[in-house]
Order: sequence, then structure tokens, then C-alpha cells
Amino acid sequence: MSGGRRALRRLLGGRGRSDMKLIAHRGWSAGAEENSLAVFARAAKEPCVSGIELDVRRGADGELVVAHDAPGPGVRALRFRRALSFLANQDLELLVELKETGIAGEVLDLLSEHGAADRATVVAFPEIAPSMPWRGRRRARLGILVRYPWQARRLAAAHRPDVLGLGWDSRGWTRRAFRSWCSLFRLDALGDRASADIVVGVVQDPDDLGWLREQGVQAAVADLGTEDAAPWRARMAAGTGA
Repeated sequence: MSGGRRALRRLLGGRGRSDMKLIAHRGWSAGAEENSLAVFARAAKEPCVSGIELDVRRGADGELVVAHDAPGPGVRALRFRRALSFLANQDLELLVELKETGIAGEVLDLLSEHGAADRATVVAFPEIAPSMPWRGRRRARLGILVRYPWQARRLAAAHRPDVLGLGWDSRGWTRRAFRSWCSLFRLDALGDRASADIVVGVVQDPDDLGWLREQGVQAAVADLGTEDAAPWRARMAAGTGA
């Protein structure tokens, strides 16, 4: 792998608390512009953002598209191939979530074709993860998104992922429950036992970056909200001593 942000292992690897990186959820934030070239371009210009998370599924015409949910009738979703053509010229790491089975091979082919495999991690939830190519040489890093942290060790033993993704959803109690679990079991210890990097999301409050950094997390996936990322920039700078 080449140096700098193009080496994903260096982006997420290492256990130093100051190494935590910020990944923009769905390109920037969930909402009307999610998973679009416009927000990918915005993320590429934001100095506190190291990478983007994007969702991939098969469209109605059989082509891979960038979309969290299945596009409705008449909706023209961004094609994954076009997204990669744009992202090939951007210095961003890619966290690619598979939204269905049967597409992992094609996703990896396209990442390789566009020279992006060395800075990509392909992830999925447990119901989709078995369809991923865990055995043999990995063309990109592979990861599992874990709904409940107490399932992480079992899933790690089954697949030996490079990345474990954990966290909470938009319901407030899930964040509180996750933080309570973290008060008893450290995330960096979980990563060490599984020989995997830990990515946490979806963070919606910049103040959460502090305690995640204390947990030794390698990356936080965040909804950055408005176009002004100043609060996130300040929290990330505070963590690095900048």
C-alpha cells in the first residue's frame, strides 16, 4: 500500500487515542443529499474528514447504485461506478456498506478497477456478511457491523474481520445503552482480542468524540449535519492537540 491516507490500515490501524479518524456518514449526513456526488465533494474539502461511508445495493436495472434504501419507481440513484470515477480523484478513505447479498464480488471488482481497493473497507451486517469473500487473499479490508456489542466476539471468531463496526441508532436509549456497556468493557480491549480495528457510529453529537477517543476507537462514523462542520473540526483538533 502507498503511504498517507491512501493506506486504510494506517487510517484505522494503531491503538493511539489521538489516531481516531472521522468518517462522514452517507457521504456527509443522512438526509436529502445523502450518498450523492455533492456531499462526497463537500467531504473531500473538509480537513477534519478522513473518509466517507456509503451504501451499495443493486438497482432495478441490475446496476449497482449508491443508496441506503431501495430507490422508488422513477428515482435515479447514483451509480456506484460513477461514484467511484469521481472518488478516484479524491483523497478519501471509503467505508462501503453492502445492503444485500450477492454483490460483494462485483463491488470488489469495481473498487479494484478504479484503484480504490487499497483505501476501502467493505462491511455488512451479520445477515449479509456470510456472502462476503472471507477466505483467501482479500482485495480490500472486510468488516462486520455488529448490532449488539456482546455479539462481537462470536462474529469475530466466525469471520476474522479486519474491522468491527459498533454503535447505536437514532433512538436515544440505544446510545445510552452502548455507553453503559462501554463503561464496563473497553472497546480497545475488544479490538485487541479480535485483532480488528473498531469503528463506531452513527455519532450525531460532536461531544461524543471525546469519550470514543478515550476508548481507543480507530474511527467514528458521524452525521455532520449542516454544511458548517466547525463543531466537529474543533473536537477533532482538540483530540490531536492541534
